[in-house]
Amino acid sequence: MDEAPESEPLLNPAGREPKQGRSRASFERMLAAATDLLMERGNDDFALTDVAKRGKVSIGSIYCRFDSKDDLIQVVQHRFIDRMILEQTDMVERMTAKAGDLDSLVRSFVEELAEFLKRNAPVMRPMMQRAASDPVVSALGQRGYQDLADKVQTALLARREEIGHNLPELAIDTILRVAYSTFARHLGFGMTGGNYNKADWKNLKTEVGVMCSTYLRNAHR
Repeated sequence: MDEAPESEPLLNPAGREPKQGRSRASFERMLAAATDLLMERGNDDFALTDVAKRGKVSIGSIYCRFDSKDDLIQVVQHRFIDRMILEQTDMVERMTAKAGDLDSLVRSFVEELAEFLKRNAPVMRPMMQRAASDPVVSALGQRGYQDLADKVQTALLARREEIGHNLPELAIDTILRVAYSTFARHLGFGMTGGNYNKADWKNLKTEVGVMCSTYLRNAHR
């Protein structure tokens, strides 16, 4: 007998989202409380009773909206990724508008990316840790990254004539992966804490920017 195909992770979790005002406000407090607990603890080591206490809602009302803590966290991640995608759009538009040439565009991108990840680190850190065991959270995170990758490709390929690498799409993908993983590692994504140091952070941003712009402009295969 053929095995049933593996189902795709649910990419649009929404819980049983209420429409009416008072229930809606209670639902939003649940999400806010779960988000606060993730940021404070740096992981998902909390119970729904903690969410109920923090959000000033009953445990019964949580179970009316979510079957489990996993469902609640997946909705938090979905909301977070939607917001990140809006931020990413603004970030890429801003850096594209102010750049005079490829070098300034790439260095601006690296600076913007670093600060974007730092700003969102309190939620991204525990979510990346959870992604190792939660396919829905992992898939949502990948959706956010792919959105960023597509936007960066479009912005940098608009200056294709300034790119020295003879495979510009591959080169752009490479600098994004290098910059993203370098900053994510420094900020402790997927771990309980980072090794953030203000002086190191400034130097790291500068050096990664120089490295990425030099590679994109001069590398040949």
